[in-house]
Amino acid sequence: MLNVEAPPPSSDAPLSPPPRDRRERILDALGDPVARLIILMLNETPHSAQDLLNANHIPQSTLYRRLHELELLGVVAVQRTVITGDGKRVDLYRSLLEEFKVELRSSRLEVTVKYRDLKAERVRELWGAVRSEAGR
Repeated sequence: MLNVEAPPPSSDAPLSPPPRDRRERILDALGDPVARLIILMLNETPHSAQDLLNANHIPQSTLYRRLHELELLGVVAVQRTVITGDGKRVDLYRSLLEEFKVELRSSRLEVTVKYRDLKAERVRELWGAVRSEAGR
């Protein structure tokens, strides 16, 4: 749990900022409207970058930059890659955030993150497809 406390009283010696923890960087990323759109769209189902572009009408360079930043942060990932009818390879992205809570407690922010397990989700998806094919 991240505890962000009120700043200490000022002193004569300059203080170096504490190292930023991953949850705090995720909180910063959620401050960006484009990043929020991406995360929210990828929360329920996987989508291609083209789906994200079509649905949000944002510049392509901005979308790919934000996707890259969110991937580096561990907030989105490629869930699977599909081959289109014309033979093109397309990555389908998914949000790794299953739950993200920010609570204000006294003079602290408490951030709790629960991550999604994409591998387990993919296995469930494949198993459902097998069961469907088998007529169950």
